[in-house]
Amino acid sequence: MEKLTIAELKALFNYMATFSTSPRENGITRLAYSAVDEQAHHYLIEKMQTLGLIVRQDAAGNVFARLPGFAPDLPAVGTGSHIDTVPFGGKYDGVVGVLSGIYALSQFAPKQLKRSLEVIIFRAEESSRFGFSCIGSKVLAGHVDVKSWQKNRDNTGFDFFEVIDKVGYNATHVAENRCELSDNYFSAFVEVHIEQGKCLEVANKKIGVVTGIAAPIRFSVTIKGHADHSGATPMSQRQDALVSAASIITDINHSACKESCYGTVGTVGKLDVLPNSMNVIPGMVTFFVDIRGIEVDSMLRVENSMNLAIQKASSDHGTEIEVRCISHETPVKLDSNICKTIEQICIERQIPYMPMLSGAGHDTMKMASKYPSAMIFIPSLFGISHHVDEFTEFEDIMLGADLLKETLAVLANQ
Repeated sequence: MEKLTIAELKALFNYMATFSTSPRENGITRLAYSAVDEQAHHYLIEKMQTLGLIVRQDAAGNVFARLPGFAPDLPAVGTGSHIDTVPFGGKYDGVVGVLSGIYALSQFAPKQLKRSLEVIIFRAEESSRFGFSCIGSKVLAGHVDVKSWQKNRDNTGFDFFEVIDKVGYNATHVAENRCELSDNYFSAFVEVHIEQGKCLEVANKKIGVVTGIAAPIRFSVTIKGHADHSGATPMSQRQDALVSAASIITDINHSACKESCYGTVGTVGKLDVLPNSMNVIPGMVTFFVDIRGIEVDSMLRVENSMNLAIQKASSDHGTEIEVRCISHETPVKLDSNICKTIEQICIERQIPYMPMLSGAGHDTMKMASKYPSAMIFIPSLFGISHHVDEFTEFEDIMLGADLLKETLAVLANQ
């Protein structure tokens, strides 16, 4: 087994940033299952094989790299994250967890630990391409929703199943849940990730021990009005789909603000307008709603307020409105025993840490539905994420990678 050095890990971070379809000054664009995403995965597969890990892929393209323990029949201890990005994103989101996992496993010899260790590179964690997130980990957890996933299409008009068949994987096997991991596959799972917020920075802490993860409720809203000449149509005779949409979007923002004391947020981040011309009243608008939180009742209050706003907008503006639920997920509480293990290591090593919640969703949410799971956060400068300015100091990355290594060792020898 070849150990990955600190210098090699740093170089690996920089090299991963070259797998992008956007100029470096504009951020990293590596959409799920794109050609450049495939290239990046194949590169890491070769790298992990060179290090001596046992590597395989499943029908969805998820990558598994295993270091055998001396009791290989026992459930393994898992780690990992994703390497796909949002458009014009940063080079740390997801990648930190994958490379930290590779580094941690490479520090041990085969059969040095009792249980085997395994890194997973989950596919399509970001919702940027298909409109829903954590696809790879949902596949592994047995949460494949064939009908819903077939309805959502990327910007080229293909659904998830069509795309993975085109790049050489097996949509039929995925749809039939053949990729689901057995209930005793892992004894524990731990993911390292950048915080994507300012809590650690503000509190002057180096490590966040994540005790729970917020979940999204997402909708597609399509409003049909009537496209007319912007100059010749009196205001009283209009069925303006965009004005109707604006009233709903404003209500979503207001209702989420009321629920912010519970950590709930509401966002409309994508909006399509037809015919999208300066001198034509918008005849159709589609927008996408993302409600997230830890408290389910709070999230449902925002959803209910949105539905009331939709009814009012339809009545006020004479528009037809269709709402489709894309995902309706439940917040996740993480394993207290693993969290205590991470905290104990921080105490012993005098690492400033804090327990915290994650407002963003992660693949660990799906792993936690089957296995005891936890997350380790490291700081994001100014809390910036999903942006070209996303940055984490390398010494913080190393601290997280070393903490992961020690945590995996403790869990593997239990």
